[in-house]
Amino acid sequence: MALGILALVALAIAVPGYLYLKSVGLVGSSDLGEPVQVVVPDGANASKIGELLEDKGVIPSALGFRLAMFMDGGDAQIQAGKYTLSKGLTPRDALAQLEKGPEIEFVSITFPEGSWIVDFAATLDQETHIKGKDFIEAATSGEIRSEYQPDDTDTLEGLLFPSTYQIVETDTAESVVQRLVGEMEKKTAEVGFEQAERTGVSPYEALIVASMIENEAALDEERPKIARVIYNRLNQGMMLGIDATVLYAIGEHKESLTEADLAVDSSYNTRLVTGLPPTPIGAPGLASLEAAVQPADGDWLYYVLVDCEGHHAFSEGYDEFLQNKAAYQELVC
Repeated sequence: MALGILALVALAIAVPGYLYLKSVGLVGSSDLGEPVQVVVPDGANASKIGELLEDKGVIPSALGFRLAMFMDGGDAQIQAGKYTLSKGLTPRDALAQLEKGPEIEFVSITFPEGSWIVDFAATLDQETHIKGKDFIEAATSGEIRSEYQPDDTDTLEGLLFPSTYQIVETDTAESVVQRLVGEMEKKTAEVGFEQAERTGVSPYEALIVASMIENEAALDEERPKIARVIYNRLNQGMMLGIDATVLYAIGEHKESLTEADLAVDSSYNTRLVTGLPPTPIGAPGLASLEAAVQPADGDWLYYVLVDCEGHHAFSEGYDEFLQNKAAYQELVC
């Protein structure tokens, strides 16, 4: 008889206790509803976070959240930041989600092929929290280096891979430069840049060639042929005559060059100086990198634009080149 009474007493205590724990969400499972955003401010304690979650309908009770933290040992690390949580979570499930950390906010930006360091910097300056001047400093100081970079060269021009990247709030100019350098090293490894010497140049010189190909070719299928023209001219000691190097020399992107531009006194002006420019003249993309180490076979020394889609006519002799040039000199795109 006494045992029966004790059982009834225990049940009388247990039932209200269970109902209470259920009311604060500590028993039962989550019933997921619509997602909502919760912003946890710096320095928020368990009480404040619980109130935020209850107000948003994420959990049924702020007290339940405090109890969940207590039952978890009281040492849960919840970072300030933005979280997307479903309504209808139990306090324990909400705590588990918060312990994973806040969403990382990022800006997605694209650096086009052929970009100069100053172009990378301008994009960052306009679209992210990173100052362009800080990026230029990081990319030209010589403190961050590429495996291809000569000892006497500080600039990373042409050694930053152009692509789309996600920039997060914790990124710095230095971290972005390091990432771009690392991506270029990864891409050059993929296309076999260790074999660059088969073309008669060093890997760094092959990057210079790739940067010129990037600016000269509009069509991927023509990049290997333009690469061959460059190598053939180098082998014969001819001036390369690539207008993109003149644009780099004058530091200006524009559609046409004046006589004064073509006469600029610069080691980058391949209209006046034989051999390669001292550095790349922009950031080559993957197709240009491939062409630089895998040029087409041929004896061409000249090419000229023949249509507005970017096709060129390639020729071995100067007379044939002049004929091609005359045939298309009225071309206006």
